[in-house]
Amino acid sequence: MILLCIELFLFNSVLKARAHGSWPLHHDISNPLLRLTSRKPLWRESEPVDINSQWRESWKSASVVNAHLVDDPKIRQLGFALPQQQWSLLNRFRTGQGHCGACKKKWKLSDSDQCSCAETQTISHIVESCPQTRLHGGLSKLHSADDDAIAWLTSYDS
Repeated sequence: MILLCIELFLFNSVLKARAHGSWPLHHDISNPLLRLTSRKPLWRESEPVDINSQWRESWKSASVVNAHLVDDPKIRQLGFALPQQQWSLLNRFRTGQGHCGACKKKWKLSDSDQCSCAETQTISHIVESCPQTRLHGGLSKLHSADDDAIAWLTSYDS
């Protein structure tokens, strides 16, 4: 329903812009071939575009780190209501990008990628296998954002 309203709004906006030659948008709509080729104007589509289907297909085909954690990316992930600092840290672990030895070395912020346990320190290593920091249940447990996972996040962050 919302998408239909948006499409109708856009369609009416295009009609209005075509009727008003002084509007800056009029030139883009009346001469779409002069636009950059990377842009895909909605008025050039012969049939209505199903944005949700396109987005779902893009999500499925993208190579996303730890994509197995997210069943439906449209739904707010567990832990969304956490304070900003914990939410941010949780998402760093989910995406595999954060303050760890391997990332700091890659970003040229450190010369070493070693953990204090003498292994290469990656985000996965911190959660899954480091004897000093690992969370029993690993990343899946952390993603659940239950009380144990939040307590681990809080203690890791301090």
